[in-house]
Amino acid sequence: MSYLVLARKWRPQLFSELVGQPHVARTILNGLRQGRLAHAYLFSGPRGVGKTTTARLLARAINCRSPQDGEPCGVCPACLAIAEGRSIDTIEIDAASNRGIDEIRQLRDGVRYAPIEGRAKVYIIDEVHMLTPEAFNALLKTLEEPPSHAYFCLATTAAQKVPQTIISRCQRFDFRRVSAAEIRGHLEKILAAEAIEFDAGALDIIARKADGSVRDSLSILDQVIAYSGGKALKQDALDVAGEVRLDLFFQAVELVATGNHAAALVLDAELAALGTDPQDFIVGLEAHLMLIMQAKALGVEKLDAPVEFKPAFAAAAGKLGDEDIVRLLQYATAAETDVRRNFNPRLRLQLLLLKFAAFERSVLIAELLKDLEADRGGRTAKSSPPPSNPRPAEPLRQTLPTTNSARSNTAAASTPPTLPPILPSTPPSDPLAAAQAAWDDICERIAKDHNSRGRMIKYGGYPATFNNGVLRVNFSKQVHLDTARGCLDNLRRELQAVIGEATIDLQLGEVPDRSGGAVTEDDPAVKMLQERLDARLIN
Repeated sequence: MSYLVLARKWRPQLFSELVGQPHVARTILNGLRQGRLAHAYLFSGPRGVGKTTTARLLARAINCRSPQDGEPCGVCPACLAIAEGRSIDTIEIDAASNRGIDEIRQLRDGVRYAPIEGRAKVYIIDEVHMLTPEAFNALLKTLEEPPSHAYFCLATTAAQKVPQTIISRCQRFDFRRVSAAEIRGHLEKILAAEAIEFDAGALDIIARKADGSVRDSLSILDQVIAYSGGKALKQDALDVAGEVRLDLFFQAVELVATGNHAAALVLDAELAALGTDPQDFIVGLEAHLMLIMQAKALGVEKLDAPVEFKPAFAAAAGKLGDEDIVRLLQYATAAETDVRRNFNPRLRLQLLLLKFAAFERSVLIAELLKDLEADRGGRTAKSSPPPSNPRPAEPLRQTLPTTNSARSNTAAASTPPTLPPILPSTPPSDPLAAAQAAWDDICERIAKDHNSRGRMIKYGGYPATFNNGVLRVNFSKQVHLDTARGCLDNLRRELQAVIGEATIDLQLGEVPDRSGGAVTEDDPAVKMLQERLDARLIN
């Protein structure tokens, strides 16, 4: 009893039948039609995507006696001989087992002789990257200047291991991984032609499990049909492929939102009961997280996923930020590495699920600052309620600025005018020294109403000069100057309470470094971060 597996029975017989490689088929077909064929081709790409099949199609098209618009006819003696693997002029070499210089020397000697049956000799070298350096060197000159009757097709899954001197002598075609949708469509055509009953869900499972390989998908399909007794049903595909259900991946991601450690252990127990390999689950979880990222960035319409699960992907994308997904991917990638090296892979999977349950969402600094501004505004409003029996305010004593910058500073003040300061009974003999001595205390008092602004003013600015009733305060950076202008009334009131009546002029200028790089837990900014992020001070 002879049975031909689907992967061989349904091997493409025309360039137009290649699955997922339109760029390759179009280029080679145009070359055949125009008579513009190279003597050496390099086909690179993952397994099972059509590299060797394309090389055989090219050999048939070159030797076909009656080609049809570049495509081989499939019925002439040359086409039949190559398709059946009995052509003397089409030589296939497995470089993994014939990788030495002696084998390449034999090839080089045989190239010189004319073809016996066909129009040309075609050498197909599979897994060419396995050749030794000496063998590559022996092949160089032949690839560069072969006889007119000789063509070479080099196939590899690791093009980076092929010397550049070899690649430069070939036309290179990079075969891409075939999408799950393309594989599903291909399987549907085959099952319809074979008159085999199938479920669409089964084809989804097989296409995902194949991971871009058409040959793998046909091999899995053969297993499913044999297992189910001539059908391809969803549950049978799950049993044979050992694929993790998508809903389990969604449960793992949901742990981030719920923070339920018990649910993480329940999910682990379910995976163990199903016999799921920890590494398979983690690899699948990585792909699942990438789909969520694609759904977030590109929209679910462009997602290569089953239609019934697209709303779930959209919901998951709405719950997670970009930074969250990236960190979860880093967790999963690290866990995959640990599983490969560890003797207890299930423990690594349990740890990963617990990390998902204990995951803390990313917080953007910009959003924190907005929240702080809102909190500051609310506290300021609450701390200054209007008095029930207000006392008429004393008129402010006018202190005209002596510079244009002082006038602009006054206009830039964002807070409403407050009560005048209580002036010292005796102004200090050296107002500048008094202002410098009280600067830190002034900034700390401002920080009570303005949160982290006080610290920025404290270390970003310093009283610089005092001339003709004008106290100039320098700030090292524009951000510090803008921060001071935002609380100018408070700053003016506090300074005048120390030095007496004066005009406060804020300018960019040199400021002595007084921070010393010290940060303490008493700092308002540190306290804010500890409360918001549950952080602790390390350094």
